[in-house]
Amino acid sequence: MGSAVSKIFYIAKVLNGMGARILFGWSPTAYNRVGEGSNKSTAEPIFFSNDKVLSAIKSVLNKDNRGQHLSDEAVIKICRQIEFWYTKGEVTNASELAAITQTLLQQSMWCIDDIAETEKELFKVPSVRFGKTNIQIPIVTCGGMRLQNTWFPDSIPLLAPNRKKVLASSPQENIKNCIRSCLSVGINHFETARMYGTSEYQIVDALVEMMNSNEIKREDFIFQTKILKMTSSNFKKAWDQSWNNCKALGYIDLFSLHAIIDYGETVKESMEIVNKLRKEGKIRHVGFSTHGTADQIMAIINTEQFDYINLHYHFFGSYHGSGTSDTLGGEGNYACVQRARELDMGVFQISPLDKGGKLYRPSTTCATLVGKDMTPCGFALLYAWTKGGIDTSSVGIARPSDLDEVMGAIRIINLAKKSKVDLESLLDTAISRLDARAEEELGKEWIEKGLMNLPSCNDKSTDGVFIGHILWIYNILTIYGMYDFCRDRYVCGMLPF
Repeated sequence: MGSAVSKIFYIAKVLNGMGARILFGWSPTAYNRVGEGSNKSTAEPIFFSNDKVLSAIKSVLNKDNRGQHLSDEAVIKICRQIEFWYTKGEVTNASELAAITQTLLQQSMWCIDDIAETEKELFKVPSVRFGKTNIQIPIVTCGGMRLQNTWFPDSIPLLAPNRKKVLASSPQENIKNCIRSCLSVGINHFETARMYGTSEYQIVDALVEMMNSNEIKREDFIFQTKILKMTSSNFKKAWDQSWNNCKALGYIDLFSLHAIIDYGETVKESMEIVNKLRKEGKIRHVGFSTHGTADQIMAIINTEQFDYINLHYHFFGSYHGSGTSDTLGGEGNYACVQRARELDMGVFQISPLDKGGKLYRPSTTCATLVGKDMTPCGFALLYAWTKGGIDTSSVGIARPSDLDEVMGAIRIINLAKKSKVDLESLLDTAISRLDARAEEELGKEWIEKGLMNLPSCNDKSTDGVFIGHILWIYNILTIYGMYDFCRDRYVCGMLPF
């Protein structure tokens, strides 16, 4: 296709209109149709019309032919973000847009084999101790919610897809490529669940195939799966199905009771079986995942029955925990994170880029307030790792290039370790802009107290209305204009995911 810029133009023409917006989140006005009737064509990105800007961007992309190494997806994302800053962010200075392009290009180079070793080092994902498990876990986890062929259950005869066909399909090869890409930068924790359709057995099959070919060893990776709480008989059936998928691995590193909101009798029945399986060596460490309210989560943590926790805590809110009492005078899940750490539990962050704000498709206000030095995705992750008490953040990928913005955050972390970036200042500057906007829109008193002391949706007085959740949605919609995210969260507000 010639230069990287001509490649951008070609992709923009091919993937125009609604399909492109669904796939890549392009804004409705970024790639306008022009002309009439059968002669309709796709307009160039608007920044193409500025010769100085286009020349500056070309010089960045074509230096040392770096742009030629990028995947189509990476090129599209770079193009989309340049277009955003040019049109929505009102950045028209060629040098400034070239600097933005340089940052975006650098974060997309993580998967290129022939970059310099010093540059490769900047993309190595650090590992941390995962609480009392003593596992050294990467701060990024490969989440298995977007890799699978289908969400249809693999255990219901009429719905279950043919396993042989699934494992022989092209998506299965994609899973192996995603795993290889993750391992190449140190992401060796792979997380799935019985509830994720064919994800569990597809990921296991890929790992086992790579083990059998001596591409990897069992000790090279950490595997986590999850099962819902059930009565003893039903839990045994679910476990047998899961173990049938996973037994070729030899053991499960991290096993979670999935989406629990209490430590009631059904959880206790499930835990009796889980503890036996741990003694048998089939399970090594036991945790729980939750989408509950803050008080529910705190109660489960305080049972001290678990080694780690999977929960929501994000800069823009705690999902179902927002607007609910943390039992310590505050609201949201941060106190739960702190309590878990006091008990030496590992802390796993669920869905920071989707349930944490749909940040792969951010609102204009959110993106401009975060600023040009990092993307909203990068900001959310850096906040979680440095200020949020998070050990590892789960990022659901469907292709290797979905890690580009994540690798941008990793690059910043590693540059900060070399004292080449002032990470604290970078984050604090963005946070001060975001906080100032919040006070400007809703006032300091509301921001500090508006979600405090609200009745729970579990209280009779509310008739099941999730008041805290609704007010949280109102807040971030009013402050940051996060319409798409708020719409999704309102629709799913009472569902456990």
